[in-house]
Formats: sequence, C-alpha cells, structure tokens
Amino acid sequence: METYLIKTQKFWAFIILPMINFLAWFMADPLFENITHIAYANHHFPFVLIWASTCAVYLWCYTLLLMKQIGYTKKSVILFLTLSCLFMIISVCIPYQAEASDEISHLHVNLAILATVTYIVLFLYLLCRLFYHQPLLWQRIIPPYLCIIILLLLLLLLLGHISMLMETLFVMGMGIFHWWIQHVLQTQ
Repeated sequence: METYLIKTQKFWAFIILPMINFLAWFMADPLFENITHIAYANHHFPFVLIWASTCAVYLWCYTLLLMKQIGYTKKSVILFLTLSCLFMIISVCIPYQAEASDEISHLHVNLAILATVTYIVLFLYLLCRLFYHQPLLWQRIIPPYLCIIILLLLLLLLLGHISMLMETLFVMGMGIFHWWIQHVLQTQ
C-alpha cells in the first residue's frame, strides 16, 4: 500500500486536488463565500461531499504514510488523525442555514473548525516528533509548513472570515507539501 500511495501521490497532489479545488472557485466567490455556500446556497451538496471526502482522504492517507515512515504510529495520534478527517467530511453534511436553525449552523462551524485545527496541530506535533529523530530533516520541513499556516492566518485576518480561498489553499498547499516531504525523504 505504501508503494502505491507514493507512486500516485504526484497525480493526487498536482492534478486531482487542484482540479477539484479550482472547480469550486467557479461555483462561488472564493474571497467572500466558503465551500458550505456551494452546498447549501447554490444547492451543489454532492460536489461539496465529493470535495470534502477527496481532501480528507488525501490528508488522512498521506499523513498516515508520513507517520509510518518516521516510525511514529502511536494509536492515539492515529485516532485523532482519523477523527479529524472524518469530522471534515461530517461537518459539510451538517447544513449551515443560520436563519432556519442557529444551533445546527453552530455545530457545522464548530465541527469544521475543530477538525481543521486538530489536523494542523496534530501535523505540527508530528513534525516536532521528527525533530528528535532527524533534526536536519526537521529544519528543511518546518519552514514551509509554517509558511502555509501563516499564509492562512493572514488571509483570515485580511478577509475577516473563513473563505473558500482559505479552505482550498489549505488543501492544495498541504497536498503539495506532503508530496514535497516524500520527495525529501526519498532523496535523503
């Protein structure tokens, strides 16, 4: 399975993820709307479910692959990774319609934020674990990851809300970043 994931990663990171994320940009305004808007205001829920599933499965598979490669397969971390990625998918299944049901909309938003923040922190934790085993590799990998997170935080500050641009850039950025990590690991 590891070999298959490594062989197909470039295709996923540079073709599938950008294609599905760029398609979303044509379905709503990426600066002012988010993925949820496509599902519930524009009535394209199947697309959003496919988007969320594709992105979450990619993040889950390639984070798990990295964990195996660095020799860190603690069950509790795998559980948090799995829950984080599942919550990404579940959150888009919960409708966001503030006018109809405020509690349901808050559940949608809070679950999506919890899933994403958990993933970001978990991935940072994995990179910190890498520091103890391969500090030179850690020095190469941590700056690009922090750049992705800082870019997303700047977008949040500039726009004042979570936009589709943030959501899609996070997924595409992590897709390319995961591919780059594999490249670094293989050339090391």
